Amino acid sequence: MKDFLYSKAGFKKGLDLNAKSKYRKANTRTGCPAMIRFSVDQEGECKVNKCIENHNHELARPEDQHLLRSCRKITEERAFVLKSMADAGIRTIDAFTYLADEVGDAYNFVQRNRRCKIETGDKNSLIEIFKNRAKNDNMFVWEVQYDEEDRLMNFFWADGVGRIDYDCFGDIIIFDTSYRLNKYNLACAPFVGVNNHWQNVLLGVAFLSEETVESFTWLFRTFLRVMGGKHPITIFTDQDQAMSHAIQIAFPQTRHRLCQWHIMKKLPSKVHCYNSNNKVRGLIYKCFSKCDSEEEFESTWTEMLNEGDLHSHEWLKELHKIRHKWSTTYNKTCFNLGILSTQRSESTNNVCHGISKPTSTITECFLGLEKVMKTWRRNEKDEDFKCSQSDVVPLVKSSPILRQAARFYSRKLYSFFEEEFLQGVGGMCITQASTDLSTFFVKTVENIDQPRHWTVNFDDAEGSIECSCGKFGMMGILCSHYLRVIRRLDIINIPPKYLLKRWSGRARKDLYSNRPLSSMVATGCPSDGIGSMIFKNYFTRFAYQISSRGEGNTEAEQYMIDAMYEIVENVDLILNASKDSNLDTNSSMRTKIKDPIKRRPKGVSNARLKSYWEKRKPKRKKAEEQPTPSTHQPTPVEHSSQVYFANIPEYYASTQQPTPAEPSSQVSFANIPDYFASTHQQTHVERFGHVPFLKIPECFTDEWLLRRPTSQPNPKYLNMMNEFIDAERLG
Repeated sequence: MKDFLYSKAGFKKGLDLNAKSKYRKANTRTGCPAMIRFSVDQEGECKVNKCIENHNHELARPEDQHLLRSCRKITEERAFVLKSMADAGIRTIDAFTYLADEVGDAYNFVQRNRRCKIETGDKNSLIEIFKNRAKNDNMFVWEVQYDEEDRLMNFFWADGVGRIDYDCFGDIIIFDTSYRLNKYNLACAPFVGVNNHWQNVLLGVAFLSEETVESFTWLFRTFLRVMGGKHPITIFTDQDQAMSHAIQIAFPQTRHRLCQWHIMKKLPSKVHCYNSNNKVRGLIYKCFSKCDSEEEFESTWTEMLNEGDLHSHEWLKELHKIRHKWSTTYNKTCFNLGILSTQRSESTNNVCHGISKPTSTITECFLGLEKVMKTWRRNEKDEDFKCSQSDVVPLVKSSPILRQAARFYSRKLYSFFEEEFLQGVGGMCITQASTDLSTFFVKTVENIDQPRHWTVNFDDAEGSIECSCGKFGMMGILCSHYLRVIRRLDIINIPPKYLLKRWSGRARKDLYSNRPLSSMVATGCPSDGIGSMIFKNYFTRFAYQISSRGEGNTEAEQYMIDAMYEIVENVDLILNASKDSNLDTNSSMRTKIKDPIKRRPKGVSNARLKSYWEKRKPKRKKAEEQPTPSTHQPTPVEHSSQVYFANIPEYYASTQQPTPAEPSSQVSFANIPDYFASTHQQTHVERFGHVPFLKIPECFTDEWLLRRPTSQPNPKYLNMMNEFIDAERLG
């Protein structure tokens, strides 16, 4: 007899607390009882003696099959292609992308054929692609805005996965419009969120022809309507005034935060002593993210103004008025994930550089962004698979708090929590505590002599705890100060209220579980919104539970099948009646749309980037248009190369030259005339042997004649100028 066990059968060996390993391998064993036992008789026939089909864990989905250890292999044909490309010097990532695009399954082949037909046969290819996506994904939504001439101005789209992601992780949005690399210079405006694995998720994308208040207001209102009217908690942008006004109009319930990186980038050019005064620079940095209270912020800001004598600085006054948008001090009670900049959205724009170029059409940009989304979602699925099929091994294996966190959090969030736990237990100390153990003062061990401390308030009756650092309110995970206090109080488990389902390894399932159906549907749009998505997820789980309950009973199974057929017929009747009574939402769409106008991007140039020395090279002034010379103008000779002047002023080109007065008033021209390079000049140079200069004196240069000398010229050069003029006048 021979037994075949599942890969998750049994458990790992007992924990060796003294063993040290460089790499902590995830635990995949769950003691799964699934197995099958064969016996082979003398004739070589196999007989099944025992079979257990039940599993005690979540099974891998069909789309995650390639991540299983038994399926990690490729065919010989693909291996040969990879080897050939590697031998040719092609990078591994490029070879893998080639195989993913060209050697995909039948679905990808069909999609490529459809794409080719659309791109080559229809001028409105983007709209046709949107319509095809909507047919395959009933949650795919797109909106287009036109001008008076039916030209495409702005458009926005979001697919079903992006809308589900917004329902789960739409509390924080990073929005940026700094990327314009396409044929029409449309601004790419992605809505980026953060999932439970600390990865970027693309919630929706827009392309804008103009960055105005009207364009942003239309976009934000469209986004809010598509996402079921759910306002984000915080949105991060740059200091664009039009964007700020539009957020106030469309997102009145959302906290608007500014990117600190953009502000700090302006400081050296706005504040004259920022680079020269280290103390001023340190105080400004402290105001951004190191103040624990509003009083500390104001005192630090005042000290910075006094140190740099910046009380009358207008730019700093305006910056102080909007301090609630950029300082973390005023946002400790608002959920923002501890984000300080729009780097996540800008990283999306950086990815766009590899998929589009200045000659790319809008359709090409859309298809390129779809590839980016597929890559991100594939990485997200990989993390979901790892969280569902393995458990993180805590660094301190005997700690019940770490074991609880390892079972609950995703892999990335657990690493954050573990770092806070170790910092709290090993790097924090309690310097003072109240008699009733309700208030604790916590300091770092290395700065125990410093007055800076964090206050932790603990309520034993309600099981709540608050820290002055505000980390849990901003990010949703417990801080090191809190963990130090519960270690002091010998609390061995984290209260459930401090385990946010947003950060769990199975966030989507946990967020949708234990919700009544009526409340789910009521929170969204019943026909085309988040409500329908929640309803579908809930109904799927409900049907699965009913089918599992009746499995094995022939009468119950037949009853459920008949009931499902009856439900299908009734639903079709309802849908047909709705179609007859309601107009098609896209019937008002224009059948033919003109391409958008090619616009010059604001602050963006496609010119070649210059090197450092090219930027330092001074620009030559353009020579003025040379007037027609008069009959009295002498012909220049070879010696003009020694003292070359660009133009003849009107004074020397006239038929009758007035008597020159003082040189500073009469010689008021921008360029030294060619007249001094004439044959008469040669005579004068020979006559005045003490004037053998090899370069133009400063009194002859444009800077001196325009009364902007770089230094005070020598008086002998002024006398020399007078002698030239007098000699010419006397003939």
